[in-house]
Amino acid sequence: MNKYKIKNKVIGNSIFIIAEIGINHDGSLSKCKKLIKYAKKSGADAVKLQITNPQESYSINTKSFRIFNKNLLKFNEIKKIKNYAKKLNIILFATPGDFSSLEIVKKLNFPAIKISSGLLTNLPLIREAAKIKKPIILSTGFSNLNEITEAVKTIKKFHNKIMILKCTSIYPAPNSSLNLLSIKTLQRKFKNVIGYSDHSLGDLACIVAVSLGAKIIEKHFTLNNKKSSADHKISLIPKQFKRMVEKIRDIEVCLGKENIFRTKYEEKQKKFYLRTLVASSFIRKNQNFSSFNISLKRSNLKGPRLHPKNYYKILDKIAKKNIKKGELIRLDYVK
Repeated sequence: MNKYKIKNKVIGNSIFIIAEIGINHDGSLSKCKKLIKYAKKSGADAVKLQITNPQESYSINTKSFRIFNKNLLKFNEIKKIKNYAKKLNIILFATPGDFSSLEIVKKLNFPAIKISSGLLTNLPLIREAAKIKKPIILSTGFSNLNEITEAVKTIKKFHNKIMILKCTSIYPAPNSSLNLLSIKTLQRKFKNVIGYSDHSLGDLACIVAVSLGAKIIEKHFTLNNKKSSADHKISLIPKQFKRMVEKIRDIEVCLGKENIFRTKYEEKQKKFYLRTLVASSFIRKNQNFSSFNISLKRSNLKGPRLHPKNYYKILDKIAKKNIKKGELIRLDYVK
């Protein structure tokens, strides 16, 4: 798996957690700053905005045009938001919905570019984004494997700093639609970092995705998920987001590494927990070892001990000395 840096964060080491603000700022600079502040407090590594020119992205008679036209931030406001995020030491980047929005992303030198699910087949936009040479995060809702592959190939003409997010583009997405095991398919197919962008209710899907190996989690974030507009209803409020982050960090610790090894504590304690050969009754010198006088027991006695695999090797062998009941049997006790 390739790893990339977004600012000072290595993506692919610890889980990269993105608070997706999108347009949940409702076009308000002050609300956007407040969302960023609470995302930082909630433990997010990054916040993401959606930047769109409605005239360029949507037909005027669509619901999307009405929503995005109502919730616009001006260039100078986005610039102030960038400076505010820098002050709070939280990563800020954006999804550009069109060529002019991509120019804003380029001018503001955001450290990464997000391509949303609705843009995954917009290969001209993806091509122009790839030319900027910033890491690109692809969401894959609406798309099949061939379309994902085509988008990845388009970016690879310019660089290989690509991250791919499993996503189901239903708002909200029922659990039965999530198909989280396909994270494994993306991991096998691509050598890039694989993550998960969530549109379901609650945090269960994000927790499961991390358990399946997702290295990025993107979850919508709001101050009030009772609002009906935009993405508020599929978003977590700060205390819910904070709890999700805590769970993810706990899972991260539990997951550890893929190689099998004993911990330092286990290494120190194993001899007192694993079974060893012990005299189950008094064994006289020159007496044969048998299933009646030796057993496999856990013992806290100190000293050399025999691995259980030696059990059949010493059966019917002769004892060199008297061995007390409960004493550890050593190899030098065997003729």
